[in-house]
Amino acid sequence: MKIYSIVNTVTLFSWLAILCASSAYASPALLSIGDIVKPPVNISISGYYYSNRQKSFSLDVSQDSFVKVYGDGVSIVGIKGKDAPVYYLINANKKTVLKVSQVNIYRIGQFFSWNTMTTLLDLPATTDVIPLSKRKDDCMMYSVARSDVELCVDGKQQIPIHIVKNGITVARVMSVKPLSGNLKARVDAMILECRQQHYNFLDVDSDIGPASD
Repeated sequence: MKIYSIVNTVTLFSWLAILCASSAYASPALLSIGDIVKPPVNISISGYYYSNRQKSFSLDVSQDSFVKVYGDGVSIVGIKGKDAPVYYLINANKKTVLKVSQVNIYRIGQFFSWNTMTTLLDLPATTDVIPLSKRKDDCMMYSVARSDVELCVDGKQQIPIHIVKNGITVARVMSVKPLSGNLKARVDAMILECRQQHYNFLDVDSDIGPASD
């Protein structure tokens, strides 16, 4: 089974692809990403990524689970386990599901985490940022140290709602609202529906083996 259709989508629209050039070795600054951005809980977010074309996304996140849906039919479900999160990467077009734990996520060429998925920002919390005097969309602007990236961060929700690179918008949040309904029940229903529709499941931890090499 080809798993790359899922992996490539996640890679294309991850913040790593957008922001990997940001320096992990920036000199000390007054603030860091961890000071201004926090993992959200019990909210629903929707917006767009901009690459070769506009791509919508939505994110629902609770204390113990999240569902991130991309406009091309790929969804990522996260469930907090006893030791580490477990993810389901679902491709509705290919009718495939990859199940993988955090410890083995690298085995499918991915390096995202719960925080990077839910904060919408694939940068270390220690990455330096510099406050800017200008404001945009009623939020505070920050420059990522030693990069050409600017973040517009909502001070109340503490999430980035506008990402600019080289003066061009690469991601934008259009809506932030309280989470409604039981997200864990929705997650269970999504996985059950995939099984009922005979999706091809691949358990990366079992089928590829434990992370012992």
